[in-house]
Parts: sequence; structure tokens; C-alpha cells
Amino acid sequence: MKLMETVWITGGLGCIGAHATRYLLDQTECQVVISARRADPDRLRRVLGLTQHPRLSVERLDITDPQEIAGVLTRHSITRVIHLAALQTPDCQANRDLGLQTNLAGTQHLLEAIKRHGDRVQRVVFASSIAVYGHRSEYPPGPLPETIEPRPVNVYGVWKLAAEHLCRIFVDETGISTVCLRPGVLFGPGRDRGLTSTPTTAMKHLVKGHPYTIPFRNRQDYLYAPDVGAQFALTAVRPWTGFGVFTLPSHTVAMAELVEVIQQAAKAIGLPGGVNIGIGADEVPFICDLQYDAFTRHFPGAPHTPLRQAIEATLSTFATMHRQSDLD
Repeated sequence: MKLMETVWITGGLGCIGAHATRYLLDQTECQVVISARRADPDRLRRVLGLTQHPRLSVERLDITDPQEIAGVLTRHSITRVIHLAALQTPDCQANRDLGLQTNLAGTQHLLEAIKRHGDRVQRVVFASSIAVYGHRSEYPPGPLPETIEPRPVNVYGVWKLAAEHLCRIFVDETGISTVCLRPGVLFGPGRDRGLTSTPTTAMKHLVKGHPYTIPFRNRQDYLYAPDVGAQFALTAVRPWTGFGVFTLPSHTVAMAELVEVIQQAAKAIGLPGGVNIGIGADEVPFICDLQYDAFTRHFPGAPHTPLRQAIEATLSTFATMHRQSDLD
């Protein structure tokens, strides 16, 4: 794939941003600009495995500052934007004013800056969330189309849904093609924050030989983080016109089944056995059983790694990091 483009990833040192960056550097010829509030070299090394690259630029940026946003757009002649910068659910619940300014007002600032300063921008990809939906019990049994009624149960979901509407209006006003992607529960390397990061934490503990209890037990739609990063990257550079909202390819399993697959994968790659992964009684307020046919139809060939293979790869990565004393 040869594309003479400059892709800006806000929140580029988060989990999805890091994997999207790696995909763009490895699989395209795009220039990549990543921005983050704390763009320190150690974080860059930990999440990307590098501190510099000839096609990579790093900007320290506050997404709530319109002038800083405008500066990045003009300095780098941005052509495509992947907007990931946001506070996770626990931070939004703990500090709603900051969450509002970051997750909703920050998105508004970015879209307005693109109108004024982003004359080369051809595509925007916004990271929404399955948090725009309600509890699983509020919907009928069986597979659920992504067009079901949103019923967010927390402010994080409310702001994500509102930001989708900002994106829709942005397309109406500018004609710049924009896609909103709604990931489910991510796991894998780089997933170290957020309400549902505990399955990944459990895998780290298993590699270290320490027991761990995952606090929630309900079924979820699980997505492998490197796949999701690649899906965001592909959505940014593949042909698309207009406005669209998509859920992403996932594996829907109950927690007991996920833990069983983790234990099987650990045995398959030769990790020591006997490490207990417990399951708590909590339930996270997210939906599951979401269909994703529309995404695979419009963006064919996007990676969707089988669950067992993805968990084996995650455990292998963590085992290597542990041997290098680099696993937190």
C-alpha cells in the first residue's frame, strides 16, 4: 500500500493509537503524527517499541486547546485524522467536568479546527464506543444489529453518542468523509487502562505466576487490540464517502469461557501451570452480541484474529516483556 498521506492520531500513545501507529508505519508509506498530553520518550518506547522513526512525528497536545489543535493541522499539512484522545470511563465518572471538556468539547474543538485550518483533510475517523448502547438485558436475545437504539448508561457513553452526532453534522457542513467506530472490550498488549482492562491484567499476572481475580463475570464482545489499531488505520486510508457508524469484529464469550481459553493458551506456549484466575460477581454495564457485518462489507480484509491465537500472541508478548523486566 503506497499512500502519500499524513495521518494524525490524537491520543496516539494509548492502546488503539499505538497499534494504529505501528500498522501505518509497517504497512503504508504514510507520514504519521501522534499527539498526547504526556508524550515522553519512555511511554513512546513502551507502547510503540521505538523512540523515533523517519516517518513519525510526536506532538505534546491538550485536545481541549483549539490553538494547539490548529497548530498541528497547519504544521504537518494533515490529510487524515484518527481521533482517539479521550478520558476512560472511570476518569469520566470521577471528574465529569474534565471528562466533558476532553471527550465532547475536545471533539468539537478538533472538528471546528479542521473546518478552519484543515484544508487538506480528506477523512476523519472518530473512536466511539459500545458504551453508546444500554445494558444487554434491555435488548432482545440473539445477535443485535448496530442500528439498535442507543441507551447510554453512563456519561462516557452519553458523550461518545453526542460526539457521533457532532461528526454527522460536520459531514453535512463540510463534505469531509467521516467514520465513527464503536469498539467493544479490548484486550492485548497496550491495554492498561479503563473499566474492562482486567482480563489483560489477568494475563500479565499469569505470566508472572501470580493469581488474579477478574471482577466481572458477564458475556462481552472482546476485540484484540492490534486488530483494532489496524482497523482504525485501514478506515482512515481506505476509500469511503459520507458519514458512517460501525461496530467492529469481535468474539462474544462469557468470562468463564475466556478464562478457560487463557489457561489453554498458556499451556500451549509452555507457561507454568497452576496459576489461578478467579472470576468475581460484578457485571460491567456494556452490551454484547453486536453484529459487525457492515464493517467487514465496507472495509474487507481488515484483520480479525481468532480468539485463541490472539490470546497466545498476547501471552507470548507479555512473557518476553517479563524476561526483559519490562512488564508492569
